Amino acid sequence: MSTAVSAKNRSSVYKFSMKAAFYVFLTYVLVVTVAMTPLVQRYVLFAHHIYSLSHPHFARPEDHGLAPAKTINLKLSSADNTTLGAWFVFSESSYRQLYTPLSTQKTMTKDIPNALARRPTILFLHGNTGTRALPLRINVYTALTARLDSNVFAVDYRGFGDSEGTPSVDGVSMDARAAWDYLIENGAHPKDVLIVGHSLGTAIAGVLTSQLNREHVKPRGLVLMSPFSSVRKLIDHYRLFGFLPLLMPLSYIPLASRLLSWSLIHNFDTLSLISSITSPVLIAHAENDWDIPHLHASMLFQELVDTHTSKATASLQSHFVDNAQEFYVSNATIESDEDESHISRTVIEDFGTLDRFTENDKQVALLKSYSGGHDIGRIEGVQDVIADLFRLQV
Repeated sequence: MSTAVSAKNRSSVYKFSMKAAFYVFLTYVLVVTVAMTPLVQRYVLFAHHIYSLSHPHFARPEDHGLAPAKTINLKLSSADNTTLGAWFVFSESSYRQLYTPLSTQKTMTKDIPNALARRPTILFLHGNTGTRALPLRINVYTALTARLDSNVFAVDYRGFGDSEGTPSVDGVSMDARAAWDYLIENGAHPKDVLIVGHSLGTAIAGVLTSQLNREHVKPRGLVLMSPFSSVRKLIDHYRLFGFLPLLMPLSYIPLASRLLSWSLIHNFDTLSLISSITSPVLIAHAENDWDIPHLHASMLFQELVDTHTSKATASLQSHFVDNAQEFYVSNATIESDEDESHISRTVIEDFGTLDRFTENDKQVALLKSYSGGHDIGRIEGVQDVIADLFRLQV
């Protein structure tokens, strides 16, 4: 009797488990299917409606801890007449020279051309989620204006903050160009403007720099902080909470991965356009970045090295550890008969490694920090490397 009851219980548990697994799988397929729709893709990629709990006061940067009249709230117009919100933050030395107790945003606005002429300017292209007034970003502005004594120009793409419109690949690319054009129209020289992108902003920065270089315009350089090589490859490598391979079950569904690729309408692909970038490039990534695996930085670095190498042969031995989400580059060597090209590695004690590639006038660097997470721009060691490579020292 007890044996029959036990068998019946096991059968019930088995049926329940199978039914639960079926519903979990069905829910998973439904979620992935919904994720293929253009609207959901836009909200997931840009996350432009996710703000902090407090409503940003863009017109009063002082409310966010910035010095009086040091940050100017501006309105720009993109190529399709979309109005964008932006902040111009004076470098520390320019602010000290120009500010008086009677200064206001209106009076300081007239001094922007003077500030652009005095010190280099960083065009800062932020990542998804939030606005230019996000506290983490403000901390970066403050550090860059003080430690690097550079002006910072931060723009909110369409759909973000107080900017009009809805984000798209072409739209946000136009917005970045509008920010660049504003600086040039107000007296900045291209060689004095460093383009810095973070996370999603690295893809936008790559598009802008590629466009400028094709027009034979060379900014001071390009910095990609916590970049991804392409949206498609990011999906392939994405792990929820840093370890759960979210899309791995798709590999068991015929044609599912290919269908997901076909459905992408916001497919940023820095890897495919980076070969057209001729400006000096620094790629910076933390090894403990759980949002975007640092293998993407290595992929972009390798592509740039391969592009710039003429008679040399690059060899980067890479290893990807699935369970720890770790990717590291070792034995980086380039052999050349004329020894014109090389990758040199500097180990920065207790901080990370810096690989530098040079060939003629081509310069590419890869900085891997041991820590720093996804918001690597706030790390002083990263700021110091930027200052050194792009000659921003005070």
